[in-house]
Amino acid sequence: MISNNEKYFPYDLEYSHIVREIKTPISIYASPDSTESKSINSEAVWDTGATHSVISLSVANKLDLISIDKKIVGGIGQEVESDIVVATILLPNGTVLTDRRFLVNNIPGADVLIGMDIISIGDFNISNANGKTLFSFVIPPFKNKISYLKLAHQPEADMMAVTNL
Repeated sequence: MISNNEKYFPYDLEYSHIVREIKTPISIYASPDSTESKSINSEAVWDTGATHSVISLSVANKLDLISIDKKIVGGIGQEVESDIVVATILLPNGTVLTDRRFLVNNIPGADVLIGMDIISIGDFNISNANGKTLFSFVIPPFKNKISYLKLAHQPEADMMAVTNL
């Protein structure tokens, strides 16, 4: 149940097939604290295996972002040093996240990667029913967590009521 004073910013994206990666439109702004600056529109890959969000060197250069620090980042089988920049991101649910730190690194197949630093401030769900993927994200997270274990053990009538909201 949503309280009357809580405002949620949800986003759903349904694909026509089962997908192997979740990509959504986003915007990145050069200003760390507003959307009133140079920006780029791009697609972001959502990656629960990434602890930090990442932008490509190309995006950092187009926005004239300046490194504020460096960090050693472990990837698959290697460690690399990455610059850290600060920017604003507009998520597809309309949420503007200011003062976000991004690593600058190579991202195969994308210019932006949304990591757990952003995913963890909301609720994230992927469903793969009827041969289609549904990606759903909301900020802030709901007070009641969704448990598939509990859903699977509910009577069918109760489950239909929950899944047909």
